[in-house]
Amino acid sequence: MEPTPGTVSGAGAETPRGYVPAMLSNGRVCMTSDFLGGVPPPRTEERWGELSFGIFIEGLRLGPPDYALYGHGHYRLTLAIDGVARNELPDRWAQTLDTERARSVVVHDFGGIMRTVETFVAADADVIAVRQTFFGVDPARVAAGIDYAEPRGERVSGRWEDTAEGRVFDYTVFGRRVDHRRIAVRDAREGGAFVTFISFGESYAGTYAELAARHEAAWAGYYAASRVEVPDAALMRMRRMAEYQLQCCATDWSIPVGIFPSHWSGKIFAFDEMYAVLGLLSAGHLAEARRVADFRFATLPQARQRVGHASSTNRLFGYGARWTWEGMEDDPTEGSPPGFWLDHVFHMAAISRTCRLTAAYLDDADFLRECAYPVMRECARFFRTHLVCEAEDGTAFIGKCTDLERLGPARDRPFMTTCGVIRAFRDCADAAFSLGIDAEEAADWRATAARLEKSLPEKDGRFAATANDTDAVSMGTLAGYFPFPVFAKGHPKQTAAVDFFLAQGAKGGNMYPHGKNICPWYAATMAIAALRAGEGGRALPLIREAARSAGVWGEYWEINEPGVAEFRPWFMTAAGTCLYAIDQMLLQDADGECRLGAGVPPECTDYAFRLPSESGCEVEFEMRRGRPARLVLRVRHPAPGRRIRLILPDGKSLLAELDRKLVPLIFSTLPPSGRTQS
Repeated sequence: MEPTPGTVSGAGAETPRGYVPAMLSNGRVCMTSDFLGGVPPPRTEERWGELSFGIFIEGLRLGPPDYALYGHGHYRLTLAIDGVARNELPDRWAQTLDTERARSVVVHDFGGIMRTVETFVAADADVIAVRQTFFGVDPARVAAGIDYAEPRGERVSGRWEDTAEGRVFDYTVFGRRVDHRRIAVRDAREGGAFVTFISFGESYAGTYAELAARHEAAWAGYYAASRVEVPDAALMRMRRMAEYQLQCCATDWSIPVGIFPSHWSGKIFAFDEMYAVLGLLSAGHLAEARRVADFRFATLPQARQRVGHASSTNRLFGYGARWTWEGMEDDPTEGSPPGFWLDHVFHMAAISRTCRLTAAYLDDADFLRECAYPVMRECARFFRTHLVCEAEDGTAFIGKCTDLERLGPARDRPFMTTCGVIRAFRDCADAAFSLGIDAEEAADWRATAARLEKSLPEKDGRFAATANDTDAVSMGTLAGYFPFPVFAKGHPKQTAAVDFFLAQGAKGGNMYPHGKNICPWYAATMAIAALRAGEGGRALPLIREAARSAGVWGEYWEINEPGVAEFRPWFMTAAGTCLYAIDQMLLQDADGECRLGAGVPPECTDYAFRLPSESGCEVEFEMRRGRPARLVLRVRHPAPGRRIRLILPDGKSLLAELDRKLVPLIFSTLPPSGRTQS
């Protein structure tokens, strides 16, 4: 079942409620494409959800104090018929964001003369391609192209030059670094179409058809990494949009919330990138997900330097590492303005969790040894050295720090942060054991995690957000199930905390104290926590609650409550969490088991998926007419003695040996016990 591309329409300058320009990106060049077929200038009368307009390139930013991404110009379409410029607005227009082919398609009606504008940012080159095609008029009477407005500002110096390659703008930006850049604009006629290529670097010399073919093949290959079929078109569109947003934000370094000045200028939050990695991993996009762990490993020296201490016996070693709260491409310095958010520490747990899960999905011992574990170990050492407080009676706890921002600063024994530290200690100890190293430290990490678990704040039989405020309604109280699973399914205090938050969620359902509903990031988090609690029936309604706030394209926002609170369309964190929630509803990794259809309602009798598992194998499953019809495991590294326990939708347990690359399980031949050595 293929998702239906989103289309919006209007007349003249009219846009529908909630309209924002489409995002087109290859993870390096990111642009906003509007209903007129161009890129709107940086400031217009309507700010469309506080989204920054323009063309931006990840990694190219100004200096302190904001380290803001700077724009690389904008453009509008030009049209002349019989030599007479036609600058009027179209009578009617329709814009489609085709997520399958990653392009915007705009149709304009000029009193019977029709123009179709196709725009995409090439997947494999820093080139924007624009093709204008006309109907109802002889193309020989038409002249069409673009009017490109160069980047301007007191830190920009450059000039245009006409060359054999087209118009070229060579410029220098005196930003965080001195950046020497080139924009090349080349017009061409291909058949009856007018084509413009905007290159950021050397001019693109090929054809539109060649570039489009490579672009579409790259996106098709990306989407082919997994397969989901459910009889719910809205859910299918939701999943595809999440995949689209994540690929658009996946840079050569890591995955920021968005490559726009309005989205913290493309700076990188370890907490948010964890949700991107979860979504990418669950959907099979392992290479894209791995970039994050690679980025953290590459910036490990800087992170260790921040907490290192020079001595004759232990130079810059043993004290762990601490990454910035708002990171930049090489993570040289803190990118955040001053604020109590700098007292967060749970982002270090997110880094550890990201590395552990990436290693699990990749099932790559070399990656664990050489990349993931060195980062995880420094996170654990940081927590052990700097964060764990110990009383004379042996009690261990995490002292005051900023937990979720909505709670404010200086929260004592914060639940979410403590769960993150516990999970980091346990993950690191498990990794050390599997690698056969650091046995003494690993034993201490396990013991400390056990003591921290006993110090978690609670009230009335449920875990509480902090020791300061046990009545607070905080998403952080879900953390022991997600995103830092500390407890197994059915833990009474954690399950009670989930029930409490789900009942009170509208009171704390947004990141900020704005709005009246639940933002998509939080709704998806609630769905995953409900799955972990064993309450799978709650997952789908919560995922649909996340879909409620989707924008006109189905895009994810930070908060989208029209007339109440409207912040940041194209918000990556929500996309990553929702994608993970949908995939976990179908294939849930928890407590050392894979639960098939854990959140699928009983009335859904026909569905299928092909998704990777934390166990290091890919699971292909089909349910037809309410009965399992197909189950195949594809194993990356088969070995005698490797096993996976699968829980079927009817609750039966199935234990399979992962001793060869392909493990087909034929249901009609299963013994009554539901166990197999196949």
